[in-house]
Amino acid sequence: MILAQDISKSFGERLIFSGINFRIDDKEKVGIVGKNGAGKSTLLKIIIGSLEPDSGSISGVHPEDIGYAEQIPTFSARSLLDELIAIDGAQEFMAKKILYGLGFNDDDLKKNPNDFSGGESAKIALGKALITEPRILILDEPTNHLDIYAIDFLESFVKNYGGTVIAVTHDRHFLQTCVDKIIDIENHRAVVYNANYEKFVRLKRERLDAQLKAYEKQQEEIAKEEEYIRRNKAGVNSKQARGRQKKLDRLERIEKPPSQEIVKINLVEATETANRVLTIEALNFKGIIKNFSLEILNGEKVGLIGKNGIGKSTLLKLIVGELRAESGTIKIGNRVKIGFLSQGHEDLDENSTPLEELINTFGLTIERARSELARLEVFADLVEKPIGSLSGGEKTRVALAKLILTGANFLMLDEPTNHLDLSAREAIESALIDFEGTVLIVTHDRYLLDKVTDRVIEMLPPVVPPQKKSPSAGTPPTLDEITPSKAKKVARPLSQEALDRLEAQIAMAEMELKMIEHQINHEVEPQKLSALAVEHQSKLVEIDELYKRWEESI
Repeated sequence: MILAQDISKSFGERLIFSGINFRIDDKEKVGIVGKNGAGKSTLLKIIIGSLEPDSGSISGVHPEDIGYAEQIPTFSARSLLDELIAIDGAQEFMAKKILYGLGFNDDDLKKNPNDFSGGESAKIALGKALITEPRILILDEPTNHLDIYAIDFLESFVKNYGGTVIAVTHDRHFLQTCVDKIIDIENHRAVVYNANYEKFVRLKRERLDAQLKAYEKQQEEIAKEEEYIRRNKAGVNSKQARGRQKKLDRLERIEKPPSQEIVKINLVEATETANRVLTIEALNFKGIIKNFSLEILNGEKVGLIGKNGIGKSTLLKLIVGELRAESGTIKIGNRVKIGFLSQGHEDLDENSTPLEELINTFGLTIERARSELARLEVFADLVEKPIGSLSGGEKTRVALAKLILTGANFLMLDEPTNHLDLSAREAIESALIDFEGTVLIVTHDRYLLDKVTDRVIEMLPPVVPPQKKSPSAGTPPTLDEITPSKAKKVARPLSQEALDRLEAQIAMAEMELKMIEHQINHEVEPQKLSALAVEHQSKLVEIDELYKRWEESI
């Protein structure tokens, strides 16, 4: 059990939080939420002991209990696999299972861990935190930098994890499916909800409504008492007035709850377009995109998913003309006006302020520019700072303000919820649901996909048939397990897609079989061997069924 008692922390004169109290029982899965800057990561550092609170205490946590994914990791081993198995208590089988699940393949396992990109380094750090299955697993924005397959693996790992998990995250799907308790940091305080995400949203709204009613009723009573005291403090009832004043002074006053006003993003009314908004035929680009075809009709809201590096962002840049295809055609329909939100915000001038960006681009007055930015919570302390100094979430808000002002009727969005807190994500979701134009959205935010899109397209690499070549152990999980329930259409012919999915399932199942066999070869305890034997037989049956389905499909 972890017990936090009256935790407070300030940095200089800036209060982060005070009076934080909570209890986390063994094996609980806990999410920590709050707006950007509320102190979520600060609280994690206090829990793991790398930061001291100004007051209060944390009990029930010891350094040897904790697995924590570093934000800026350092690596010392010669290979990726060695980096994980060098950790005390790590097993090669578990290291491979985790690395495969996070999207690494056999070739990656031999590479120097320092040769990977920043996003891949974050995945390695996550793998190191998972490898020893510590009693307490602490994750800070664990789904950042992960593609939809790795997120699916992580969620499965967390749900089946035998220890305690504490995660700071804005990933609503993760909060909905993986946690049973949420600690909400707001207004320098923390409120604990025994709930997943959707129940948390409902309970928080009900709590704030009840608190506001109690506050308003108390304010009415206070006003009546103060009026009585004012009228009678010098008259015949002065004694009673003094008594009421003493009672009023002793009164424990109910705090006014924080405003429940929801961030509202109003997209402009979409003008009419041709029925075929976008048509792509046999598109090829530098071996990244091969023979890709797609058609999007007026009013459709389409999600685009795939592994990191598969070419999703490249496709969007080809559509808007930032890159030129080697072959194939891209046709934009009549009267279509594209609004493009790039993942890297390349259209923002890093040296300009948000105010200057809107004024120079759209010719707005200062007052109008301030108003447009304020709608997306870019307030006075940010509007005059250089955009290059803003956080990722703040840059996204500025880019969204620009996107709204374009008046586009076809929105192309590349990871629009990256770095945004829950309220901003909900605002974008609501705006896209209400938008009557056409949307193509690249995102790993499964909650957004499920709520907004009509269909989801998966970009897949070629899969080698299993009878010709041993499948890669790093083949991603099946699409059915990770796409939104609303996604019923796909870009590729159904028979070919079904074949691709089946081959991916076979690859994953055969990899899991090899790892079970490895465990059997090294296990000495009879009870564990018996359990592994059952698991081995079950996996053989599963693979046999998959091959039967594959043979019927070719």
